[in-house]
Amino acid sequence: MTFQGTYQWQPTTIVPSGLHVRGQLRDTLVDDGHNVYLRTRVEGYAWSEIKGVQRKSVKIDKILADGAVLKTKEVRMQACLDRGALRPDSCSGQRFIVRP
Repeated sequence: MTFQGTYQWQPTTIVPSGLHVRGQLRDTLVDDGHNVYLRTRVEGYAWSEIKGVQRKSVKIDKILADGAVLKTKEVRMQACLDRGALRPDSCSGQRFIVRP
């Protein structure tokens, strides 16, 4: 699983404002039978997920614009491999995206 992309904070003068995420989410292990996803988290809130597709590359162009993102200065992001209900998911290290 890999995610290559860019992150940009949209100013509050642009609607919708928030964190704009653009890039490619790829399932690099095509024969393992598992899905990939990108997950984001604002401090104090639960993780939210952007689902990928098994054995494919997915273009992501999404603005994270909920109230929590608008009030924070930091968002955590990870690319993860969904290994099912019985085994824990495998995730990359967390990226911290800080508002300038």
